Amino acid sequence: MDYKIFLKNNTLKIFLIFLILLSYYRSPFIFTNGRFFSLDFVYHMISVDLSFFDSLTYVDLNARYFNLISNVSSLLSSRLLELEYAQYVSVYLSFSLYLIIFYLILFKNSYLFTKDYQKFLGALIVLVSPVMNFEIWLNAINLQVYFGILTLVILFLKDENKNVLFYFILIFVSGLSGIYACIFTPLFFLKFINKKNNFNLICFLIIFSCTLLQLFIIYSSLKFLALGEKNTALVLAFNTYEAISYTYNIIIRSFFASTLPVYLAGLLEIDLYEVFNNENLRNILFSFSLLIIAALISFFIFCVISIKDIKDKIVCITLLVLFFTISFVVTIGGVSDTLHGRYSALTGIILIFSFLHLSRVSSIIFIKKFSIILMILTITLGIFDFRHKKYIEYLDCIDCPNWSDEVKKYKLDNNYRMNVWPYHNGR
Repeated sequence: MDYKIFLKNNTLKIFLIFLILLSYYRSPFIFTNGRFFSLDFVYHMISVDLSFFDSLTYVDLNARYFNLISNVSSLLSSRLLELEYAQYVSVYLSFSLYLIIFYLILFKNSYLFTKDYQKFLGALIVLVSPVMNFEIWLNAINLQVYFGILTLVILFLKDENKNVLFYFILIFVSGLSGIYACIFTPLFFLKFINKKNNFNLICFLIIFSCTLLQLFIIYSSLKFLALGEKNTALVLAFNTYEAISYTYNIIIRSFFASTLPVYLAGLLEIDLYEVFNNENLRNILFSFSLLIIAALISFFIFCVISIKDIKDKIVCITLLVLFFTISFVVTIGGVSDTLHGRYSALTGIILIFSFLHLSRVSSIIFIKKFSIILMILTITLGIFDFRHKKYIEYLDCIDCPNWSDEVKKYKLDNNYRMNVWPYHNGR
């Protein structure tokens, strides 16, 4: 084996070990004790009373889509483990997906991660960037975000001739675990049209079939809820709060995290509550947000025009199409006007990856340097927020209920409502 290839492979393996250790550092308690998060516990308890098939095909009508990976997590935790240990399933199922993403970025040939530094930064960004917040950390209910990232990585892979079944299964599970992966369907079709082979064809057919099923489930759920006289309308308006929230949570936080803007607001003695409750100040912030969005669009159009290599140009256009398409989906599909947490994660990652791509392909020195500076900011500030004290109660068990004690109380009285960290009584 060539010495350079040997050195490269071993460097990548060492970096993968570093990512694993860094993941553990973020929340040792979760890795060693497990945790149910958000609806994971609710779905676990529902699965207990359902048959195998009903548990696997369960659809939460309030969510309005099918989440296969969440069902699999609930099925495994309710069938294979006692309640005292069931919380480990969602944690390690989630971490397994992290490892797959890291592996594909670091060790596979890609149109997006072509240089070694892009591989290192790409994998690190998935772990530490500010948009990958505590809400989507090691829980099955939000794995749909990571399946969106996984689908993005697979989309840009160069044609694979080995272990293709592995990729087909990943795309299948991704498409049936939320709507994020389904958004990639037209791009898989264009990839097949551009390079006709069995691998690209099967990838497209799988994601297309999953998308049709998800659309049918969404339509049926909306129709069923409408019969129950529940409001099922999708709001297409981009209102003041959404514009401000979009600009802050997706554009600003992707690179500057939340700690720095909040610190600057405190330093300048800006009362954010007062700003949002003052119509004139809110309108100014709204106008400023629209200006930032318009500037970002103009900047990317200029960048695309400046890229000389046609393949690099196509990659950039693909990232931008995904960025604005997913932005549209989360804006109309969010349950509130606040586009934070899981709603900003995938969109933010694609935005960061766009600048990572520009750092290599742009023919303009300023854009290259500007992109590199943004990469440094997102990783540095992301690491700063990685275990920030503001969010530590979601990563470490601080004054949280003892899970074993909660299980004992539940077994003595099945009507007892167990406290699940971090959403337990008194917080």
